[in-house]
Amino acid sequence: MGKTNQFCRSWEGHSLFLINLWSILLLSLAASGVALASQPEPFHVRNMNPFTLLHGLPVATPSEILDDQQTSLSLQLDVANTSMETVEENEQVTLDGETYRLAVTWQRGIGSGWQVGVEVPYLSHRGGGLDSLIENWHDLFGFSNSDRDDWQQNQLRYLYIRDGVTEVNIQEEVSGIGDIHLQLSRELILADDELKASMHMGLKLPTGDEESLLGSGAPDLSIWLTGSDRKLIPGWPFGGYGHLGVLLMGKADVLEEDQREFVMFGTLGLNWRAYQWLDLKAQIDAHTPFYHSKSDQLGGSAVMLTFGGTIPLEGGDHIDLSLGENMTTDMVPDLIFNIRYEARF
Repeated sequence: MGKTNQFCRSWEGHSLFLINLWSILLLSLAASGVALASQPEPFHVRNMNPFTLLHGLPVATPSEILDDQQTSLSLQLDVANTSMETVEENEQVTLDGETYRLAVTWQRGIGSGWQVGVEVPYLSHRGGGLDSLIENWHDLFGFSNSDRDDWQQNQLRYLYIRDGVTEVNIQEEVSGIGDIHLQLSRELILADDELKASMHMGLKLPTGDEESLLGSGAPDLSIWLTGSDRKLIPGWPFGGYGHLGVLLMGKADVLEEDQREFVMFGTLGLNWRAYQWLDLKAQIDAHTPFYHSKSDQLGGSAVMLTFGGTIPLEGGDHIDLSLGENMTTDMVPDLIFNIRYEARF
């Protein structure tokens, strides 16, 4: 009953927060009356759980393909703060720390509706300094602080013990290149000009150090479909987008015996241009479990809410600012900050 009550209190806090958020955004929309001018793009966010981050789970991808010989270059920083623990009969999972992911992504349209891309991430696991801010954030909106009240602030402890054997033990800061991602995309032809769709294939290369939780030690293959609607509701400046796919994982060197063979994932998002200089967005990302485990941190399905805005610039350049929050199990970190700048040439 304790876990049930805790979940109910947490979900009640989430619900009140979402109602207040949507009320504010709808009032802003009613006051603006600005038409949506471009195809909506999703937030390029992912589950920053350090055990999930090992694998090649794709971020939500724009459905619109770059024109022939057009190039995009982006720089993105994700910061995730986690503080949670599960102790079962034969396993213990402790995730207390911060993970930083800085990524450079290059993409280019190569004609006839095709696009190629590569992402090079740099990862860092550390104690960080956001614990106090997160606790105050949770208190403000009535979210649960879970294990935070019992632990020392700003420590790093990524730990997994199974049957008395320590499989993972990260307690000192580690940094380095993560697993590089390659991507091939193909535009799908639709009769309606307001709609866009595309198919994507991703390959994650095992370039990160698996002993430091910077990579899985195995390649992963992913396939997914994306779609977007520039005018989701006629007469209103709403746009919508989504994607759905499957991740096929190679046999990793980290938690090899617990890893599943594949993961299903998807995204749904809502976009509106509240002003000429600002798109407001709310996005839900979800995926099935990555591991056979009784703990939420490893064996749970994930549902993550991301909200924030995009500032459009000239020539297709734009800046994303967003905040991600765990909505269900402890599979997702407590809070994820994201900032991204993309330039097009």
